[in-house]
Amino acid sequence: MSRDLLESPHTSLRRWQLRTIVTVFVTYATYYFCRQNIAAALPAIGQDLGLSKGDLGQITMALFIGYAIGQLVFGALSDRHGTRWLLLGGMLVSAGLNVAFALSHRIAPMTIIWGVNGLFQATGFPATTKVVANWFPPSQRGRVSAIRGADYPTGSLLVMLLAGWLAEHWGWRWAFLIPAGVLAISALHTFIRLRAAPEDVGLPTAEEQSGGKANSGEAFLGWRFVLSRTVRNPRIWVLAGAFFGLTITRYGFGIWAVTYIAEQGASISRAAAISAVIWLGGIAGNFFAGWVSDLRLNGRRAPVVVPMLAALAGLSALFPLVPVEKTWLLAVYLMAVGACTYGPDIMICHTMAMDVATRKAAATAGGFIDFFGSIGAAVSVGLSGQLAETYGWTPVVMLWAAGAGLAALLVATQWSFRGGGEEYV
Repeated sequence: MSRDLLESPHTSLRRWQLRTIVTVFVTYATYYFCRQNIAAALPAIGQDLGLSKGDLGQITMALFIGYAIGQLVFGALSDRHGTRWLLLGGMLVSAGLNVAFALSHRIAPMTIIWGVNGLFQATGFPATTKVVANWFPPSQRGRVSAIRGADYPTGSLLVMLLAGWLAEHWGWRWAFLIPAGVLAISALHTFIRLRAAPEDVGLPTAEEQSGGKANSGEAFLGWRFVLSRTVRNPRIWVLAGAFFGLTITRYGFGIWAVTYIAEQGASISRAAAISAVIWLGGIAGNFFAGWVSDLRLNGRRAPVVVPMLAALAGLSALFPLVPVEKTWLLAVYLMAVGACTYGPDIMICHTMAMDVATRKAAATAGGFIDFFGSIGAAVSVGLSGQLAETYGWTPVVMLWAAGAGLAALLVATQWSFRGGGEEYV
């Protein structure tokens, strides 16, 4: 007799939920091994190939253009056709493109390859959002999102340390080759371990977990329903605009902090290591926002998100005033930036997307919001490089501060909203 038959449904559900969130965590953390690695490698790429910050910004911006397109495509496909095969294909293709990037020598093919990498990197977020929405009801999503939302800060932190060390000691090409191997192995792990929804293994649906009816399980409800919950929903547009602003700040720091610190005299590996504390702070911010919104605010996300975004705007403007030579002060500052960035980040594009769109349209909603975030990221990395090259770093950090301020104003319009209470959750 199998272990599942010997367990109560409650015990079996909890065991599968734990397995699911661990698998999603590993999956999306390793996606960033083949995406965030470029931030640590940029100074070495520029030195080796004689590229300006504007050139490096162009290459990096290509990823976000591809990523924006991919969010719309793969978000819809995740809601319509499921997640496991999509994740497997996206991860393996992204790993292969990182190998191709490492073997390139000229800016044009590097830009194209990195842009296509962004397209297939976009398989990860909407698919994993769909999985979490299927497995967990609204009353648990803030806390689960906090755990799941620690995956990309963790992946970013680890790959920054790894890629920074590889770029300095082995050359920048190894900062793409080794992470590609990590992502390929993770793709197989994901395919073996992940199931799209509890009903796939005979367990209660998210609606049943919330005390409702089973409804249609994992069945697709049609594009009219999906569109009504996403692009025809004013709340989704507000979240999309807020995420556009936030990613201007997030990717400003995430892509350019290493270059800025290295320009002040730090080695590449030291600059990457110091910058990595952004994601340590991000993990703390995720847990704070998720737990507070679930347990103290009864599912309201905006009252915790808005103050964090306002603080982020102020912190961004202060960046040029922080002395790089004082490692402890810079580290504390960057941890605060990370906390105020990634707590709101996971709430806006993941938890609030699920709350508004329900699990039946969660992938499309997450992809739509992240599409605008990708545009914000492309604007940030491209414009930041040009501004830094021409005018220095002061106007760059003002741009980052403005992005966080815009996000705070938009999320404030959703102050009283909470998810749940509908036929589908």
